[in-house]
Amino acid sequence: MEKKKGQKAKTGKTGAELDFEEALRELEEIARDLEGGDMGLEESIKNFERGMELAGLCHKKLQEAEKRIKILQKAADGSFEAKEIPADHETGEIDDDMQGSLL
Repeated sequence: MEKKKGQKAKTGKTGAELDFEEALRELEEIARDLEGGDMGLEESIKNFERGMELAGLCHKKLQEAEKRIKILQKAADGSFEAKEIPADHETGEIDDDMQGSLL
């Protein structure tokens, strides 16, 4: 059976309607189900496809969040300015220099 774009998940929501936490929970559930090995081939493929869709959605939402992460730092004149937090694109870890200013 071919999966149609916008297919509803076990939650009854399409990928676009899920927030990050919902998508991650569903992805974890699918991973557990696939690891269990109790599904037939077609159901496994369907779940794998949904898992790939959710993984892409989670990745996209994390990238969007990374772009929005800002930190307010007091400037010399007493005003505040928004600065992006530099983070490693692969691990998401914040630079060591910036971590100290967050504490």
